Amino acid sequence: MSFNQDELQAPAWLNDEFFLDVMRESTNDPSIELTSECVLRPGTNQGDHYGSVMFRTTVNYRSHKLGDEKSINLIMKTKPEADGLKKSILEDNQIFAIEIDMYRNTLPKIARVLKGIGEEYKYPQFVYGALAPRTILILEDISDQGWVMGDFICTLDEMKPIVKNIAMLHAASVMLASEDSKFAVDHSHATASIFMRFGGMVKKGFDAVMMLTVLDPEFAHFGKPLESFMRNLTSFFESSFGPSTAIQNVLIHGDFHFKNLLHKDDTVGRHTDTIFLDYQISCWTTPVVDLYSMLDLISSQEVKDKHRSELIYMYHEQYSDLLKRMGFAGKISTLLELQMELLKFAVLELFHYIVFSSYRYMDETVTDIEALLKGEVDLEIVNIADFKKLMHTELTRFLHQGTLCNS
Repeated sequence: MSFNQDELQAPAWLNDEFFLDVMRESTNDPSIELTSECVLRPGTNQGDHYGSVMFRTTVNYRSHKLGDEKSINLIMKTKPEADGLKKSILEDNQIFAIEIDMYRNTLPKIARVLKGIGEEYKYPQFVYGALAPRTILILEDISDQGWVMGDFICTLDEMKPIVKNIAMLHAASVMLASEDSKFAVDHSHATASIFMRFGGMVKKGFDAVMMLTVLDPEFAHFGKPLESFMRNLTSFFESSFGPSTAIQNVLIHGDFHFKNLLHKDDTVGRHTDTIFLDYQISCWTTPVVDLYSMLDLISSQEVKDKHRSELIYMYHEQYSDLLKRMGFAGKISTLLELQMELLKFAVLELFHYIVFSSYRYMDETVTDIEALLKGEVDLEIVNIADFKKLMHTELTRFLHQGTLCNS
């Protein structure tokens, strides 16, 4: 098994003394003592994660209150200490501050509102978080509880728990905002700029598609519209992550892709339940940000092609039903309004195709992720027939619906 290089050596301050303080503070029990050394392990496999440096450990402890010895498995996110793109991206504490607040405060509120109507919203339990003197988030490690990472979702049935969880997160946030006028303001983070920090990767994906317009006559007419799209990308992205003026805004996850999901499987390996991870760029905005990520970065292309409208319908039905059951007194956006919002912000979907489609044809386990995000990895995809067919089909759709244009 291959691990991320920066997770092979833990910083010296992640030691038994630190974990003893964490356990005493998180349990409000000053009598806790460790019963064995906390051995740190790499947190993720190579290519599975980039937005922090992660480690795992098991804490064995006892206290006067507990009597018997207890143990807890922990997973922690820290900031990188070695110079590089990852360190520069995480130089400020914005994404850590957002995620710590989500796990410490917001997700428990989401779960509590949903529990009131008999629904369960699952998430790893918060243990400890701090921005100073060291930036760190510690959660309970649930990997030993049957939760596993998967790949792109290849069946409609396996998409259903994902759709429901998105609907639950969105609906509960709307209910909370209706009860607390500060909720939306407190979650109005300017997170679009975070994506722009990966400018090298964005340019590399764009260049790969533009190469098709040069080498293949069937793609030539996409050249000028694509150039126009890239010139306006930053403003497009900022408007997409800004609050909607047409439909009900929600608290989005903001970074949905298949590696930010864990699943529980049945005896034949089918996903029956899903839990979301990495709430680092959650913010108050239009729900279509999460819905396009669901369609483009979680479901397989085949599932999307066959069930796109059904998935959006399913989401809206569950979102509306949840709000009604919670007693929401405000206006619920109609399905037609949601579909119009999706069309209005289809630039997000176009962005997903241009930037991320090429990476589906790469083996991330043998790819230098930092070099990839810097745009230093060659994308040898212009001669891959499946990639060309996909891009021609989708670029044609974007051109015909007005998302791609020359202006």
